[in-house]
Amino acid sequence: MNIREDKVGSFTLLAVSGRVDSLNSETLKDYLQELGKRESRVLVDCSALEYIGSAGLGALLILLKLIRKQEGTLRLCGLSPRIAEVFAIAGFDKLFPIFLDLDSALSAGA
Repeated sequence: MNIREDKVGSFTLLAVSGRVDSLNSETLKDYLQELGKRESRVLVDCSALEYIGSAGLGALLILLKLIRKQEGTLRLCGLSPRIAEVFAIAGFDKLFPIFLDLDSALSAGA
């Protein structure tokens, strides 16, 4: 797993690539907890994400709760069909605003 953070407009862009599994999900959780305490507008680019397990989904849920506490915005984009299926099975597609790509996520209203 690799995590890259940038600023794009009013969003903090987080690009997560590789595999998020039980071996590295704690690292992602720690990172997202810290991010959720300092940022209120986050966009997670999943276009290079190859796999995400339940622990990785849990880490994203923690980030969502932190951002909602601040009345902020969390968006996901670039989910491959396989990753999108994992989100749908877990019901996470109903919790997170998911966009086809980075441009559509950035151009969506407030």
